[in-house]
Amino acid sequence: MSKHTYKKKKVKINYVRFILSMLIIFGIIAGIVFLVQKCADKKDNDDKNSSSSNLSSSQIVSSKPEPKPEPTYEERVGKEYAIDIEPYLEYIEPEDKYEYVFLVNPTHTLASDYVPEDLTDCGHTRKDGRATQKMRLAAAKALQAFLAEGKKTGKVTNVTVTSAYRSYAYQNQLFTQYFNRDWATGKYATKEECEKHVLTYSTKPGTSEHQSGLCCDMHNIPSAEQYFAQKPEAKWLAENCYRFGFILRYPEDKQDITKIIYEPWHFRFVGRDAATEMHEKGMCLEEYIEYKGLDN
Repeated sequence: MSKHTYKKKKVKINYVRFILSMLIIFGIIAGIVFLVQKCADKKDNDDKNSSSSNLSSSQIVSSKPEPKPEPTYEERVGKEYAIDIEPYLEYIEPEDKYEYVFLVNPTHTLASDYVPEDLTDCGHTRKDGRATQKMRLAAAKALQAFLAEGKKTGKVTNVTVTSAYRSYAYQNQLFTQYFNRDWATGKYATKEECEKHVLTYSTKPGTSEHQSGLCCDMHNIPSAEQYFAQKPEAKWLAENCYRFGFILRYPEDKQDITKIIYEPWHFRFVGRDAATEMHEKGMCLEEYIEYKGLDN
């Protein structure tokens, strides 16, 4: 092979190598460009999906109705207080809402030496020479708010308390007095029959709610009589007592349960939560305690 032919062949080989090298380089560049483009496309798709997801979530959230705030007590019962109730809330709404929800009756008795520790003067005692009546602190404060509301609205301006806390001994005196009075009428064949009658409107010592310091008799007539129920003041008291934690303890339609005659003057403090629920459900204390499983 001549020197010229060899040189020519070598140049041709180098040319081929150059072409191959360039093709490889272009291939690598094309591959890199393809990968970069693919990554960019994937990112765009992810952004679109994320935006779509966020939009859907936003739409879902906006389509759901916002939860309604808990109604206030006044909204719940549909009545607003005329007085500023805030100073009384700690009394009418005890921390333990069932603290004052208990029975005092022939099957749930109080000891002869039981005297509530927090008895306080009742400022609404009738001013006719009787001793200032006393109630437990929460009950007395709740009663103060109750009658202040009555006065503010002009519905109750002359109702006064005639009896509240009674000791075991005083209740014994009253029951004996009532029994002797009824027995003297000669209407009863036996003392048992007479006592059964007296028990419909009075209670033996140890079984009276008055000893608990949580109840009071109040009205605007000379003495406690059922005709008080016909007075507008009595109607307002019965219709609004639950708002201050009281119940009408012996309702007309619950005598078969309470075993006591209708007493439109006798109010018992149990706390606003319990009193309101009893009002809404139309229950007397015996029914409510059974309903709540509180009679342990």
